[in-house]
Amino acid sequence: MKMEVRFRGLESSEALREHAVRRADVHLSRFGGELTWVILRISDINGPKGGVDKACQVTLRGPRLGSATVEELSADAHSAVDLALELSAATVGRELERVRTLRKRGPAPRRKP
Repeated sequence: MKMEVRFRGLESSEALREHAVRRADVHLSRFGGELTWVILRISDINGPKGGVDKACQVTLRGPRLGSATVEELSADAHSAVDLALELSAATVGRELERVRTLRKRGPAPRRKP
């Protein structure tokens, strides 16, 4: 799984980058080869005004998953990363289960005209 961490509207921090990579590994490593690419975008929506404006957007790509995007907001960038990655893991798990269920059923029966 390749991973990118991008910052927008706030200074890039090596500590925050390491936190994001570590948390992504904790939450997403169980999916093994199902995920080929993960992009985390960490941003400050309103700049220095404060408030619940730190966002973490996670874009996930994989051969059976296709593409999925999750975004979470929080007052703290670390919390936004944690929340977004927890939700991302749940989303990937649910989507892969849906794909497995569809494959077990087989193709839908054809209707006769």
